[in-house]
Amino acid sequence: MSPRRRTAILRFRISNDVLFSILEYLDPPSLWRACRAFRRIYSLAMDYQSLRYKYELAVSGMKDGLVPYSTAPPISRLQLLLSYRKGWLELAWTHEHRLQISSPAQVGSSGGFVHQIHSHGPFSTVEISELPSCRKNRPPALTRHLKFTTSVVDRVVVDLGEVLIVTAQIFSHQGQIGVQLHFRDLWSFAKHPRARALTYEFSSPISANTAIVRMTFLVCGSKLAVSLELSGGRFKHLILNWLNFDARWLDDQDIQFLDETYLLGVSTRSGSAIMSLYNVSKVASISVVREFELPETWSNTIVKFLPNLSPRSDISQSSDALFYAAPETRVFAISSTPAAISHSGYYPINWLFLKESYFRFPSRKDGFRVSWRQWGRYCVIKEIDVPPSAICGPCVVGTKVFYVENVLAHSSRSHTPSSRSARLRVIDFSPFAEPDEFPRGWTFVGPRTSLFPIESRRSIPSSAVDGLPVKDLDATEDNVILFLESRQGLQSVNVLTFGTPIQGNGISRTRH
Repeated sequence: MSPRRRTAILRFRISNDVLFSILEYLDPPSLWRACRAFRRIYSLAMDYQSLRYKYELAVSGMKDGLVPYSTAPPISRLQLLLSYRKGWLELAWTHEHRLQISSPAQVGSSGGFVHQIHSHGPFSTVEISELPSCRKNRPPALTRHLKFTTSVVDRVVVDLGEVLIVTAQIFSHQGQIGVQLHFRDLWSFAKHPRARALTYEFSSPISANTAIVRMTFLVCGSKLAVSLELSGGRFKHLILNWLNFDARWLDDQDIQFLDETYLLGVSTRSGSAIMSLYNVSKVASISVVREFELPETWSNTIVKFLPNLSPRSDISQSSDALFYAAPETRVFAISSTPAAISHSGYYPINWLFLKESYFRFPSRKDGFRVSWRQWGRYCVIKEIDVPPSAICGPCVVGTKVFYVENVLAHSSRSHTPSSRSARLRVIDFSPFAEPDEFPRGWTFVGPRTSLFPIESRRSIPSSAVDGLPVKDLDATEDNVILFLESRQGLQSVNVLTFGTPIQGNGISRTRH
C-alpha cells in the first residue's frame, strides 16, 4: 500500500438554467443574501426579470402580493416596484389630489380612506373617500366614494381588512360620560355580519363635568381600543372584543396593539416610565406579561406610541395589491416630548425606534422586568431640536417614518419671519441598507441594533399647500396626506400619491 494518498478535488459548474431553477425557490431576503455572497448569482438575478423582482422586493422591504402573474407578470411588477421605490427615495410623488371640505367638519383618515363628518342637528352625514394606490392599479379616477346619513356621529374609524366602519357618539347619562358605538359593514353601512350587535353602549368611569380633549380608535382584528384623553392629562382606554363585546378599562398614558393577542401600554410609576406588555387574548382577563423600563430621562415627559400603519401580518394585507410592506420588517416607534416648555427655548423631542419583532417573542428568557440597559441595546434614538408645534407627525408605515416641519423663513434684512414653508422628511430603515456612517441627530445607537436610517427631505411646493401651514399629517403605503389649516370656511386635504399605475393589463413577454 502506498504511504502517499492523492486527494482529487472535482469541480462542476452548474448551468445557468439549473441555477435559475434553484434560485426560484428562494424567498426575497434569501435571494438578496445569496446575491451578496456570490457575484454569479447577482449577475444572474439582474438578467432574469423574475429574480430581479425578488431582489428588489428584499431591498424595498416588500413582499409579493396575491394578484396572479397572469394578470401582472414579473416584468410589470418590477417596473412598478422600481418606480414606486424611486419615488419614495426621492420624495417625488406622481399625483396630487385635492379635497376641499366645507367647515365645520371632523376630518381624518384611516384604513386607506379620508373621512369627513358633517353635523346636521339630530343627524350626521359621513363621507369616505378611498385613497389612490399604484400597487392596486387604482388611480384617483377609479377610487370609491361613499356617503351615509346616520344618527349623530362624533368620530369614525375604517378598517379595510375587516371591511369595518365604526362610528361613535359621546353622551352624558346620570352624571357620567358614555359612548355609543355602531359596527357597520364598510360598503353597505348595515350591521357588520361578524359583530355581536349593531350597537354597543358603555358608561365610562368619567364624570360628565370632565372635558374630553380627544377620542381616538385603534382596530386590530377582533379587538378595538377606544381612547379618551381627558383634561388634566389623564387617559382612559376601553379594550373591546367587538365580536362578543367583552370589555376592560386601562389607565395607561398610551396604548398600542402588537396583534390580536398582545398590546403595549406606557405609564409612569414611582417616577419611572414603564412600558407594559399585556396579553389581551381574553379581554375580560387581561394580564401583564412583561415590563420594560424606558430611559430615565423620559420619566417627566409625555410618552406616546407612534402606530405603524402597514399590515401586521400576511393575512391582513389587501388581496388586490401587487406587493406590500413585509410585516416582519415593521418598525416600532415611541416618542418622548417635554411635559413643559423650558425657559431656555430648547425643545428636545426624542423618537425611539426598534424592530417590532423584538416584542413578538414574549416567551424569551428575560425576567418580568426588563431593564433599559438590556433591551436598549437593540434601539436607536433620534433627537428633534425644533419646537413640537412646528412638527406634524411622525407617521410610521412599514420601515418608513414621515414627518413635516413647518418653518418660518426670515428675510436677510430682518429677524422677523417673512414667509412660511414646509419640508417633508422621511427616515427609511431599509432591512438591507448598506451602512456607511450614522447620520447626525442620532443621540443613541444600541450596540446590537440592526436598524440603519437613510434620511431624505424635500421642500413642499407652495402650490401643494396654498401657502398654508400643514396642520396634521397621515400616510399609507402609497400616499402622504396633508391636512392644511382652514381658510374661508374650507379645509383642504392634499393627497400626494407615489408610484405609476400599470397601463392596460400589464402583460408582456419575459425570458422566464
